Amino acid sequence: MTMTQRVALVTGTGGELGAAIAAALAASGAMVVGLDIADTATDLTARHYRCDLSDLAAVGEVLDSIRREVGPIEVLVNNAAYYRHTPFFELTPEQIRTTLAVNVTAVLFLCQQVARQIIQSGSGGVIVNVASIAGRNGSSQVDYGASKAAVINLTATLGRVLAEHGIRINGVAPALVGSGMGTRLGPGVREKFLAATPLKRAAEPAEVADVVAFLASDAASYLNGTTIDIHGGL
Repeated sequence: MTMTQRVALVTGTGGELGAAIAAALAASGAMVVGLDIADTATDLTARHYRCDLSDLAAVGEVLDSIRREVGPIEVLVNNAAYYRHTPFFELTPEQIRTTLAVNVTAVLFLCQQVARQIIQSGSGGVIVNVASIAGRNGSSQVDYGASKAAVINLTATLGRVLAEHGIRINGVAPALVGSGMGTRLGPGVREKFLAATPLKRAAEPAEVADVVAFLASDAASYLNGTTIDIHGGL
C-alpha cells in the first residue's frame, strides 16, 4: 500500500479523523498536505494551509499554491465537513447554505480542480470522499444527512466521469468516529447510535483512516465509484 512521495491533500486535518488520515497516508510514504479552517497543523503534514472551504476563490488560490510550492496533487481526501446540531424547524437559511457550501459545493469544486491537476501531470491519481452513514440512512440533522447523501452520489457519478482520465474515486461512510463529534450531537443521539450498533462502540479514527489509506493506494486499483460503509454493523 505504499504511496511513496505522492502529494496527498487532506482537508479537515485539524480534527480527530483528519489527523488520523494524515498519519495513515504519511505512514504509507505520501507527502501529506493539510488544509483546515484553523491554523493547527499535525506533525505528520509536510505543509499546512489555512482556508475556509466555503470560499471557493480562496480554495482555488490554495490549490495553486500547493502545486507551486509542493507539487501537483495526486491524492485528494475530502474529509472536512460542517455539522451543527439544530432541530429541523430551527434551521436557518444561513446554516443550510453553510452546510451545503462546505459539505457539497467545496467537495465538488476540489474534485474538479484536483482532477485537472492530475490530468495535467499525467501521473494518474485518486480521490477519496468522506461521507457518512447519515447519507445512507438519514439523520436527525437533516441538512447534514442530505449533504452526505449528495457526497455518496457525487462519488458514484464521478467514478464514471473520471475513470477515462486515470483517476479513481471512492468514499467511506462512517457512523460515529472517536469522541469529537459526540460533543456536537444532539442530546442522547450518541447513546442511541451506540445502543443500536452491534459492536457497541464508536470507530477509532485510525480504523477509518486505514480504509481511506487502502482506497488511496494501488491495493484498491479496481475499486471505483463505490462508498464503503464503516458502521460496526449498524
